[in-house]
Amino acid sequence: MNEIIIIAIISGLAFLLFVATFTLGWTKKNKQLELTSLLIFFIFCGLAFWTGYLVVSKTYNKVADSFKMRTGDEIYKAIFDNRKAECVRILNYQDQVVPKIDYAIWLHFKACPSELKRILNLKNFSSNVVSTKDWNSEGPFTHENWFKPESLGDSIMVNINIDENGNGQYIYTNLDSTEVFVKDILD
Repeated sequence: MNEIIIIAIISGLAFLLFVATFTLGWTKKNKQLELTSLLIFFIFCGLAFWTGYLVVSKTYNKVADSFKMRTGDEIYKAIFDNRKAECVRILNYQDQVVPKIDYAIWLHFKACPSELKRILNLKNFSSNVVSTKDWNSEGPFTHENWFKPESLGDSIMVNINIDENGNGQYIYTNLDSTEVFVKDILD
């Protein structure tokens, strides 16, 4: 950013120098000053072009970085903070790219029971053991539907923390707390 400001100031000074030398050369009818002002004008144009290029380049890079997809580990960290145990292994994920259209982050991972306990202590979850008989989950994409909490067993633990706006988390775990499906809703 400092580079852009410095080049913009230099190009502004080059423009002022061009105007001064051109005006002085024109009023005194001095061809040498007029040619010098033309050279300064080309320097100004080059500096202005370079400033514009830097602005567009840096803006493009910032916008591109903001749309870059996160990895499963980055999503995990964003939802649950830093892991306290090294037993977490991300199996599948789908990030929320466009709110309102992609209404949730979907995550499937394996973890040790102590890490799951840490996660559940982050918020006030209501927990129930639920039968998965006749479940047919709809995950983020039906053509590659990996989000299937019913695959955790005949009975699973369902942990829910939803606020008054409908935002929150559904955490589905097997009974031994080693495999987890998460639907994190932020609408």
